[in-house]
Amino acid sequence: MNKIKYISHIALAALMVLSVSSCDDWLTIYPQNKVVEEDFWEDRNDLDGVRYAAYTQMANTLEKFIIWGDLRSDSYEQNMALTDKIDIRNIYTKIIYAQLDSTMSQYDWGGVYTTINYCNKVLAHGEEVLENDAQFTRTEWNQIKAEITALRALNYFYLLRAFKDIPYSTEVVNSDKEVRYFDYSLQLDVLDTLINDVESVKGQARNRFANTSDTKGLITNTAIYALLADMYLWRSALREGRNADSILVSQDTAVAAMKWWEADAQKVIEYSQASIDALANQESFSSTSFGSMVSKTDDYDLSKSFGIQNCNLIANEDLTADYTNKASIITVNSYDEIFGTGNSSESIFELQFNTTDKRENKVLSSFWGTDNTASQLLVSNNAIKKIYNDNETNMKQDSRTWYSATFNVSSTASTRGKVDLNNSPACVKYYRPEFSYDVQSSSVYALDANYYSYNNFIFYRLTDVMLMQAEAYAVLGGSANNNKCKAIVNAIHKRSTVNEVAAASTGTKREDYIKLVMNERQIELLGEGKRWFDLVRYAERIGGGINPDPREPQYMDGATGVQTMVGTFIANTYQSMESTLKNRIKNRYGLYSPIHYMELKANNYLIPQNPVWDREK
Repeated sequence: MNKIKYISHIALAALMVLSVSSCDDWLTIYPQNKVVEEDFWEDRNDLDGVRYAAYTQMANTLEKFIIWGDLRSDSYEQNMALTDKIDIRNIYTKIIYAQLDSTMSQYDWGGVYTTINYCNKVLAHGEEVLENDAQFTRTEWNQIKAEITALRALNYFYLLRAFKDIPYSTEVVNSDKEVRYFDYSLQLDVLDTLINDVESVKGQARNRFANTSDTKGLITNTAIYALLADMYLWRSALREGRNADSILVSQDTAVAAMKWWEADAQKVIEYSQASIDALANQESFSSTSFGSMVSKTDDYDLSKSFGIQNCNLIANEDLTADYTNKASIITVNSYDEIFGTGNSSESIFELQFNTTDKRENKVLSSFWGTDNTASQLLVSNNAIKKIYNDNETNMKQDSRTWYSATFNVSSTASTRGKVDLNNSPACVKYYRPEFSYDVQSSSVYALDANYYSYNNFIFYRLTDVMLMQAEAYAVLGGSANNNKCKAIVNAIHKRSTVNEVAAASTGTKREDYIKLVMNERQIELLGEGKRWFDLVRYAERIGGGINPDPREPQYMDGATGVQTMVGTFIANTYQSMESTLKNRIKNRYGLYSPIHYMELKANNYLIPQNPVWDREK
């Protein structure tokens, strides 16, 4: 038997997803020998081996995604009572307090570039496999090409949101030596390229697969539209904050000239709706063809009154009755299906973890603990109170606070966890608890909670995309757009609240509607790796400053946006640190992460360090 083919069919995927242990292995993948490489790509099995390895490798980078996308935000506080893994706790504390260091392994991006290189491999050799494998069709290759182009773009999108200016390449790397010639590209240039790449393949991926786990766990057209909406939302913010290419002159003289960032916001509305529509179609097909259970859904008047279609939210139909009748168990259908069962009707893309191949999601326990270990992070009670304007009744009656603000989680009923909004509680979103209402104390408790190590990790889901659309409406402003923004936020808020309470809204200015969306995203997506990126986007949209950008002197350095974001959001959690954080973050570069020092060394320092964090000893 040919040894190389034996390896490819039996163990290639496993070999490809070994963790990157040092910077010297930055982009190294198997096989390294170029003669072997040329002999490898013979049929679709070889292509699929690398394709699936890309997803598995992406799962290995989840901890980085959460740290980069969430940890520095106003949602969390450190558990100072922690008695185990104190070294990790101390690193997280430094990150939260903006004491970032280029020696922290949390900023080694090697694993993400490994995923990207797998994608480059697939895209580079697809035509070759198409020619070699008579059973592999052009249609199948076009679908895989679209899927992997979007997966690569998603990984690059994480990097540019985390590090700003990054190395960008679509070339396959077979040797560590090749990395030494990589230079960096500016964030906006990379984002332009990613948007163009994904635009070129939109609608060409699969709409669904033969089973639910693949439909939700691989990139489909639904996920591609969600990614496009997300990237356009970011580009809108970057362009507005830099006043870049401010006026777009339309070729149609009947259409008024609009600013580029406004055109991007319009694209967010277009693609978020395309993703929502594709999801509805996907679920309609699944329910009729595979006989899957379909929960009762509700769009909370979005279609009838506002013309926003297909926002089919899983209804918490027993929530009010259970709560007001003091039922022993409160049923929260949406929570149980989205985070408990997984692959729900609202899921757009979530990486799969399962018992069949022993693929555990151990990342979540490093942040939220398990039954036996305390959580590294606690939820900021100040942040939660801010969302509800200190209205305690509304806080208690929002089911999302029950799994974001619970103490003493235990599988023993006598030590069940009370929802406590006056202290820093734990997030139990991934613990699969049941909730009960205690008549004597008039309080909600979590009980029978067990950490489940095979939880999928959700990258995009329906409410995330709906809130992208709401933010775009808020950005564009005007009465009609404001009303749609508010309607979307209220639909999501009502779904999770007892008696369907509307979201708290103050003011009538554009800024007020943007903050309304920011607050709703914070409570809806808490613990899902989104909040710090949301805050960065908010600060970037404001931009400003009195000094030129050190790399793009035609723009200001974004210091005004940093000051506003810290004062508006982070200061609510870390009030005593407001002045210190403003000084540490300084300008837009402080919003991003330091590049790991070994990455700079491996690249012969062609990539410059982030100037705010240029403190390597």
